Amino acid sequence: MTTSLIAILGFAALSGCGAGLLLYDRFLGRIIRFRSRQRIRRVFADTQSFHLPGPVEAEKMSFWATLGMALSPSSLTELDKTRKKLNMAGFRREEHIGIYYIAKYGAALAALCLGAYLWHTGIIPPAAIIISAVPFLLLPDITLLLLTRRRLQKVTLALPDFIDLCNVSMTAGLSWLISVKRVIRELESIHPQLCREFSHLFDQIQTGMNRIEAFNQLAKNNPVSEMQYLVNVLIQNERMGSSISSALADFSQRIYQMRQQTMEEKAGKLSAKMAIVILPFLLLPYILIMVSEQMVGLWRMLTS
Repeated sequence: MTTSLIAILGFAALSGCGAGLLLYDRFLGRIIRFRSRQRIRRVFADTQSFHLPGPVEAEKMSFWATLGMALSPSSLTELDKTRKKLNMAGFRREEHIGIYYIAKYGAALAALCLGAYLWHTGIIPPAAIIISAVPFLLLPDITLLLLTRRRLQKVTLALPDFIDLCNVSMTAGLSWLISVKRVIRELESIHPQLCREFSHLFDQIQTGMNRIEAFNQLAKNNPVSEMQYLVNVLIQNERMGSSISSALADFSQRIYQMRQQTMEEKAGKLSAKMAIVILPFLLLPYILIMVSEQMVGLWRMLTS
């Protein structure tokens, strides 16, 4: 009897879950997806930095991304700040903002549930329930910050190689944009972060955006000194009409000089930093040897 009751309850629970999912997919899910896309379109009105998929691709927006947009703040200002953080980290699809919020609030909710269970069992006090959820609310922001630093570092390291190959292609007779497209195809598997940035720049120019505006967007998405200097060179070339090949060659040479100066500066500071660590280990044994010899002599004088 008990086994039959459990089977009946299990079947009823599964049927209820199936009916709930069907109801969500038919009615509530469509409303949430529609409103979520409307909010995304308002926030991502400046399509210069984010990729907005077409109607067919928008229908493939995942359930978790849609649920995350439903949990997101109602303020468009807060959504725009989140968009900028995701943009800096390299996440530029409209569904990424929903995934960000579902990861943030989902982890905090899981921490609250775990904390409530541990409080119920008497392991932790009630105040620890709220405290345990705070790190999970901050974890996505910290993760985005680390990913941003890592991406910008890779972009900076790959930039001279990219510019050198562009110079080689332009020396062979190709134009600037065709050279960029060719180098993107060659280096995509080696330097995907930088190639993604220039691919986005190439797409913007091909769709009719002003080149200076596209260059400024590139500098905004990659706030490192090398990229800022490259954008200044490209904008100056666009306005003055000078030879872009020679300008990029000078830029590449200057980047290598800057890196050499940076390495020399780090090497000069290394000896001072090593002295702080090594000196105590060298000085302390020397002092112990000197003091111990004097202490032994004094002990012999007193005991004689």
